[in-house]
Amino acid sequence: MKTWKGIAAVFFGLIIITTIGYISLNPETQPLNDSIRKTTGLNYIRLSDGFTHYQLDGPESGEVVVLVHGGTIPHWAWDKQIQALTRQGYRVLSYDKFGRGYSDRPDIAYDQALYQRQLSELVNSLSISTPFHLVGVSLGAGTAVNFASQNPNKVDKLVLIAPVVDDYKVPAIFKTPVLGEAAARFVGKSTLIARFRDLYGNSPNSEHYLKLYHEQMTYDGFQRSLLSMLRSDALGDYTKAYDLLGKQKQSTMIIWGTEDKEISREMIDDARSRIPNSKFVAIADSGHGVSLQKANVVNDRIIGFLKN
Repeated sequence: MKTWKGIAAVFFGLIIITTIGYISLNPETQPLNDSIRKTTGLNYIRLSDGFTHYQLDGPESGEVVVLVHGGTIPHWAWDKQIQALTRQGYRVLSYDKFGRGYSDRPDIAYDQALYQRQLSELVNSLSISTPFHLVGVSLGAGTAVNFASQNPNKVDKLVLIAPVVDDYKVPAIFKTPVLGEAAARFVGKSTLIARFRDLYGNSPNSEHYLKLYHEQMTYDGFQRSLLSMLRSDALGDYTKAYDLLGKQKQSTMIIWGTEDKEISREMIDDARSRIPNSKFVAIADSGHGVSLQKANVVNDRIIGFLKN
């Protein structure tokens, strides 16, 4: 009897310690509300699922280029591309996907439908009516593929950088209820930071961007939105959209870093086979963060493609 009581005491003690640790390690210390939005001095627009932070750069008369970021790094991942594109006279729209940066973290499913709905409502609300160029990276490339395949008359040229295609591996623990929440709280932050450093490499101002990356984690709902994204179809199958693009003969370019450990060459070959007329650019000595690690090369390729 004493043995069982001892085991029970240890068990409940571990539960209490774990619960205290879970609460104390919560980085989400502030809500993302109107007060916070006012202090940023940035542009926001209310869409059906909440407020979206967006940025418009470049001359109003320029051809519009819409940039869609990936799963974890917000719109400032495009800073180098924005600078290059605006110098060439383009009007550039970038924005934070729901759950990231300064956009809201609504308590809904973070799936393909949400991201496509956000992009569609954003361009419509900003009255972008003429066909625009669309550029997406990683998960954002999946959103771009979905949007372009469903709205061929709205998209002029399409650029996909390290695009999600199918079979993107997500650790099973993050898909498991309760265990996923615990893993995200205890090791999720360090895992994300390590991945961020790997993607950014030795890019200029990396420490400045790391502070911004930390900041987005402090707003209530970040972990919930991240786990929902990992558990939904957001990183799932986009092949039907790729097939539809191939039939539409969309003017498309695919950019991929040869050292990419997240999007394999087999995935890229699959995407290319589904869009047979696409232009392909492989950039050596770069990984999944190719648009950050080799920004000048990527910019030259994008601008050359848009102007061709």
